[in-house]
Amino acid sequence: MILAIIQARLQSTRLPQKVLMHMGGKPMIQHVIERVRAVQSIDGLVVATSHGGNGALAAKLDDLGVDCVQWSGPEDDVLGRFIVAASSIRWINPRTQEHDVVDYILRVCGDSPLFDPQSADELIAAAVVSKADYAGYRFKDGVPAITRPNGYFGEVVKLSAMRTANEWLPVDHPAREHVTACMYAEDQSFFPRPFFVKWLDVPQWYVKEKLKNAAVDTLADFNRVKEVVERE
Repeated sequence: MILAIIQARLQSTRLPQKVLMHMGGKPMIQHVIERVRAVQSIDGLVVATSHGGNGALAAKLDDLGVDCVQWSGPEDDVLGRFIVAASSIRWINPRTQEHDVVDYILRVCGDSPLFDPQSADELIAAAVVSKADYAGYRFKDGVPAITRPNGYFGEVVKLSAMRTANEWLPVDHPAREHVTACMYAEDQSFFPRPFFVKWLDVPQWYVKEKLKNAAVDTLADFNRVKEVVERE
């Protein structure tokens, strides 16, 4: 099973409540959900948030028919939040009518209303074929796309790799907040073996794209991306 997990919360430092702010007649999180639902390779979708102050988000997701998992652990332990969200899913394979477990996770940020479904499908295919622990896009200079705000791309990671990271990283390690960064870091000394990483070059359409950063972090970002969304 391939599960998409959107991480979102209402306590954003620079722009609180941003995922519920409206663009194009609907809250931003709904745009993200609709684009993730257009990914052909996924079998399920859940939003991972946290307890405390996210009730309005959970209520909106309920209206949209989207599963929401509220993590009760430390706010900055996003790795733990993802594992709990993935473990909460009970998916019945319609072909076999049997319970399937999560193999891969497509990680998506909730501030990406222009998320690109086709790129996600390509990334999932590369991960599955290569049996990578982690798959992501990177720029020509070798920098992972996920480390520079862009708003178009996600990451694909094996749930087993996440569990390995969760087991071996200390509970107070800062890498837990970034979920996957430990998997492609040069220093793999925390783990029993290095993670197998598969990189894809960012698509050509992105190279030609004028709006390089479509992630919404500030009010200026929101207004800029809103104009694009409302033109579509």
